[in-house]
This record gives sequence, C-alpha cells and structure tokens, in this order.
Amino acid sequence: MTTQSPATHSVATLDTLPRPKIPAAAWARLFFAPESARRHFAALGERFVIDVPLMPTMFWTASPEDVRAVFSDKTRALSFGTALRRVAPHEILFGDRIMTWWASDDHTVLRRKVAPAFMGKALKGYEPAMAEVAGKMVRELPTGRPISFHPHMLKLAREVIMSVVFGVTEPQRRARLTAHLSELDHLIGSPGLALRYAAAMVSRGRWLPFPALDRVLADLDQVTYDEMSARRSASGDADRHDCLATFLRLQQADEDGLMDDEMVAGFQRLLLVAGNDTTAATLSWVVERLVRHPEVLHRVEQTLAAGDESYLDAVITETLRLRPTIPFTARTVNRDVVVNDVFLPRGSMIFLYINGIHRRADLYDAPDEFRPERFLGTTPDPAHWLPFGGGINRCLGGNMAMFEARVLLRTILQEVTLVPEDTPGEDQQAQTVLLLPRQRARVTLQARPERAATR
Repeated sequence: MTTQSPATHSVATLDTLPRPKIPAAAWARLFFAPESARRHFAALGERFVIDVPLMPTMFWTASPEDVRAVFSDKTRALSFGTALRRVAPHEILFGDRIMTWWASDDHTVLRRKVAPAFMGKALKGYEPAMAEVAGKMVRELPTGRPISFHPHMLKLAREVIMSVVFGVTEPQRRARLTAHLSELDHLIGSPGLALRYAAAMVSRGRWLPFPALDRVLADLDQVTYDEMSARRSASGDADRHDCLATFLRLQQADEDGLMDDEMVAGFQRLLLVAGNDTTAATLSWVVERLVRHPEVLHRVEQTLAAGDESYLDAVITETLRLRPTIPFTARTVNRDVVVNDVFLPRGSMIFLYINGIHRRADLYDAPDEFRPERFLGTTPDPAHWLPFGGGINRCLGGNMAMFEARVLLRTILQEVTLVPEDTPGEDQQAQTVLLLPRQRARVTLQARPERAATR
C-alpha cells in the first residue's frame, strides 16, 4: 500500500471499476441473500464498486494482494473503528469507550496487555469448564427427531460464557446474569435493532437511542463490577480460571493505567456479545456440514476416538472458509490513499469480501467443495483465510474461538451421533451481519449407546 498522490504513478480510479446495475439492490442482497450476492459479485470480477444513496462510495475487493495491503497498513489512512460505526452494530453494543479504543494510539499497546487472556495457558485453564458445560447441555438435547441445532447452540454458548468469561458462581448474581443475557438475546434479534442498524448506515454511523438495550447492557456491566468487587474482598481466588480472573491479574500488572474497571467491563461485554453469537453460528455450521458429508463425519469420529484432534481442527477451518460467520470486513478511508493500484479518495470505504476471497479457484482447488483435508498439516494463509479479519485489528478472540469450537464439538461428538442427511446444504441467511444456516442447522441426534445407559 502507498499513500502517494495518484498523479505520481499510474493508478485506477473508482470510476473505472465495474458496478452492479442496481447498486441498492446489490447492497440489500448482501444482507437478505448472501449466497446470491456472492454469485452476482463474482461476475463483476475481483474488484467492483457499490454506490448507494446516503452511503460512502464502497470499493469491494476479493484480491489477496489488497488484503495484504490493508492488513499491513501502519499509516492510519484506513480506520477499522470508523468503519464499524457505519456498517456494524458495534457502536450500540460495545459503547463509545471500546470504539474509541479501536481507533486510538493505545490500541496496539492494550492488545498486547490483554493477549495472555486468549493464549495457550489461559485457554487450557478454560477447557474443563467448557467441556463440563457442553457435556451437561448436550445430554439434555432431544434425540431421535429433527431439531434446529442453532437455538440450542445459542444456549450452550451462553452457558459457556457465564462459566468461562464471567466465572459467576454466586447464585443471585448468576441468576441476574442469566436474565440479562436472555433480554439481550431478544433485543439483538428484534426489529428495533434492525431498524436502528439500517438508519445508522445512512446517517454516518449515528445510532438512534435504544433505551431498552442501554439498560440491559448497563445491567450486564453492573454484574461485572459486582463480581470484581466480590473477588477483591475475598481470598482464595488466585486459582480461578476464567477470563475475568485473567483480566484482573493483568490489571494489577498494568503500569500504564489502561485497564481500569470500565475497560475490563468493556472487554467482558465484547467477549459476551461477539463470542456468544459467533460461537453458536460456527458450531451450527460445522454440524450442518458434517451431516451432509458422512465420510468426513466418520473420519472425525475415528480420529477423535484415537485422541487426534488435528482433523477436527481442519473441519472447523474448512467450515469457516465455506461458511464464514461474517461476509466482509471494512475500513474507512481517512485520507486520499492508493491501495496497490487503486486510488481511494478520503471518505470512501474499502470492503474485503471474505465470502468472495474464500471461494477463489486460484487459491483453493474445487473451492465450493467441503474438503477439510486441504487444511491438514498447514496453517491458512492470512490473506486467503480471514474469518477473524487480520492485521492489527484481527479479532482479539480468534484463537479462543477456534479453541472453544474444538472443545465443544469434541464434547458434542463424544455424547451424541449425528444422523447423516441427503438433503441439499443450507444456504447462508444474514441476521444483521452474522451469517446463519437458513434452517438454523436442521439435524437429528442419536444418543451414543455407551452414553445412553448413563442418561
């Protein structure tokens, strides 16, 4: 990437790039028919522009070279935080403090400080609680008849978050947390949020008031504050293994004062909201893929029985390639900039089209086929596989999400058998920006004979 003026060397301008015939319809298709949108955009080529009234000019790219350029930007010409305010519901869910942090000079410093909460030792500490919660809930799932798997995974992800992220054990606080999370689930899926989301897009990221959501989020933060206060006044918490305990230990070691209580509560909320829905979506997509590929299901069961989780990791990675939980990541252009050979004027936006990049035939053999073997013994190229974004703004919880998916899926497959399906695979359906299975992953479960006797 360069910040040179377009007059200094030959570059393309946005006016020269292809555009869909009806831009507003193409933009709407992204949210209402993601699979159709991907096929439509593929016909335009790897770079195209969408012009929608009241929105910035949007440069879309499925070029790995553009991905590398955007992710390596250190000039702050491209802003992740500003883009989120415009095209994602992060502002209203995470608050101004977290959004400002994403765009601040403290961003990288604070990321380094909190990184230990999402790495090896901490993750292993979370594993027993994850497995225990998953085992208990899976044993309660209906068997012998088709069910929509996704709603059950939402409940599972929520229970894991309460145990692993908040670590709340005091009965009254846990009951409050459960009630607040139920309210939050309802509001996130409500028409009220959808309408405000649409309005924010066309009003430069300004969100209409949503008092009900503000109240629930404040209540969730208060649970965090109460839990922190209780732990500081108690002894014997040194061996706790949850995210809040890790954050409190990191807070004590923070000499710069960046991790105050408000920021800790913000990270807790970030993990809660982002982790709950994306975890449930990933688990649902993996199961949806497995029941339609019996040979993959059989192999993953065999390898897990042998104590080998590498094939399960490949299944998760391949699922996130074919069915990423979000279709794009975006940046706002803060000043005139040239990305590779395209000039982007200040105020425009650049969208890295994840759904398109993951289906490029020059990057993946038979890109529309579900082939977990392609990721065995190899690490995905960060410019070719980006379900968690990339660069300095890569999802903080990406490693934790992969670890959690592995633990929960391993537990699910140890407890129940998935019945193969011969129906067509489920298309993507957008819920705000999240991509879910259209039928919410319809699947039939059977209790394993060796487990059934213990039920």
